[in-house]
Amino acid sequence: MKLIAAYHKGQEIAMISHLDIQRTLQRAFRRANLPLLYSNGFNPHPQFSFATAAATGMSSCCEWFEVQLSEEIDPTEFTRRANLVMPQGMLISGAFTAPENFGSLSAKLRAAEYRVSFQFEAPVSREKLDEVLEAMLAGEIIIQKRTKGGIKPVDMRPYILRVSVGQVEGDTAALLVLGKLQADGGLRVDAFIDALLERLDAHGAYEIQRTNMYFAEDGLLPHLPAE
Repeated sequence: MKLIAAYHKGQEIAMISHLDIQRTLQRAFRRANLPLLYSNGFNPHPQFSFATAAATGMSSCCEWFEVQLSEEIDPTEFTRRANLVMPQGMLISGAFTAPENFGSLSAKLRAAEYRVSFQFEAPVSREKLDEVLEAMLAGEIIIQKRTKGGIKPVDMRPYILRVSVGQVEGDTAALLVLGKLQADGGLRVDAFIDALLERLDAHGAYEIQRTNMYFAEDGLLPHLPAE
């Protein structure tokens, strides 16, 4: 059977790489004595994959993955047993059994939403933040992207679906950013935020949390709400 679920990556383990997350899940599933299905060959490994990789430095509450199991297990029981052995900062949720011919998560992925929390070195007003964002979103947002052919300029504006300003208070602020995210690429939120800070002429630190992933509408996974 194929089971779909999401794992939560807390801020305390945000700097853990995607490869280490993958290893952690494998070890946890083995400790929980879950009936994992292994690949054939000289070096068998559990068969599971991710909708997309969680960037190092980013926390998340919605990292969807799929895992192949060698026998039937109730998704609630899978979640219970997995969470008993999860390390601090990780949690499994949203598990369900994938129907036949469900396809891959990465092929269904369409967009993701992020919450960006700022700690500025000096206060930034909501008016200035709104003004700079409006100007940025009205035109091209060019960044230098490293590709196989070298570094080239890329306009990230087509990947941005929506940006809204949350609470702004003194030297702190929050943004909600909705951007395209598909198997062949998507919005690099950190690059967008760096460009925003440059246009604001502001300095400070920020944290990014992926709060939602959205998929093609099939009734089983989260999909973009109607405007």
